[in-house]
Amino acid sequence: MIVVAGEALIDLIPRVLEAEAGTGAPGQRFDARPGGAPCNVAVGLARLGRDTSFLGRVGSDPFGRLLREHLAEAGVDTSMVVAAAEKTTLAVTALDSQGKAEYSFYANGTADWQWSDSEIPRVLPAGARALYVGGLALRLAPGAAVLEGLMRRTRHHGRALVFFDPNVRTALGFSAAVERARVERQLALAHVIKASEDDIALLYPGRDYREIAAAWQRMMSGLVVVTLGPGGVYALAPGGTEITQPAAPAEVVDTVGAGDAFAAAMLDRLAGEMPSGLDAASGLRQIGAGALRGLLRRATVSAALTCERSGGQSPDARTLAAAVAAGQRMVLPAQHREAGLEPA
Repeated sequence: MIVVAGEALIDLIPRVLEAEAGTGAPGQRFDARPGGAPCNVAVGLARLGRDTSFLGRVGSDPFGRLLREHLAEAGVDTSMVVAAAEKTTLAVTALDSQGKAEYSFYANGTADWQWSDSEIPRVLPAGARALYVGGLALRLAPGAAVLEGLMRRTRHHGRALVFFDPNVRTALGFSAAVERARVERQLALAHVIKASEDDIALLYPGRDYREIAAAWQRMMSGLVVVTLGPGGVYALAPGGTEITQPAAPAEVVDTVGAGDAFAAAMLDRLAGEMPSGLDAASGLRQIGAGALRGLLRRATVSAALTCERSGGQSPDARTLAAAVAAGQRMVLPAQHREAGLEPA
């Protein structure tokens, strides 16, 4: 089982309508879709057939009920969900001409950030192989410190893999210096960090992602993965091996949830590759470069399939397996080979 901790919110995604009567101009409405990086990852893992439990605070308002139904319909265990009195967080999505998403949030006093110590388990359930943490829930007070405590205890216990996705956002009083300190503190509690090139650009303006990946690995001695959008993905394995994987081709509708679909597919395969009977850090080091290449390839395909659907709808196991099989002959671009990086 994998435990996913963090926010479950509603994405309001723009939908262009036919020209409105009497105006000659197209109208716009917003579709309400379940979202939030941790919620998306939990659903993505369940769709891939992985036993998944969601640890989140969900309200009892209509949007909260929609989120609970969404999680349950995907097969996510909701026994660890806290019934919150607060309203559901809303994220208003704006799409550029390439379908890339940007977000603004209605999050003041909403359910996701109000964690208390009594609502969080001291240790994960006995069958948990991994803990996913990420998103705004690890940034916003007062609950961020409570979730960080769960990360710390899980890493100290050593049994379950800790997977961290900072998912940096410029909204809600963003400060690069504050966020950088927060991310560096939290990544030291993880075995795996998955970040985007955009995350790194916000945290370390003007710095190269390879330089940052190397610095991060010195802090946490684990696996560092940087997604590069259409440029694919770069990984730095625990032993220092650099791996690149090109992006899978996609007819992009929007990029909502693509990084979360990548994370779900990656974590699903990591959990399957981890040898039993070892602590998480040792087990991660036992995963060879070939297996890492394979799981990164699968994760890029998962992200591509999600980009081809509106609103962050990640693929199920059968769809993903078929797409991976169809794309096995993808060739690494010449410029990556010339850079001297390990091909996928």
